[in-house]
Amino acid sequence: MTRWILHFLRDERGAESTELAITGVVCAGGSVAVFDELNDKINEKVKFTVRYVNKASGD
Repeated sequence: MTRWILHFLRDERGAESTELAITGVVCAGGSVAVFDELNDKINEKVKFTVRYVNKASGD
């Protein structure tokens, strides 16, 4: 049993895959946060533009 545990701890197969998976998850999470913030900023600009156009047209 002890030999199996030591062998398991020294085995590095799949370590690179795990690292790549973690990197992918972090990048995806960052992308979601950036696009969410970008969406908020675009909505603010659109609302500002609509208010400006409505005010300029006399509505």
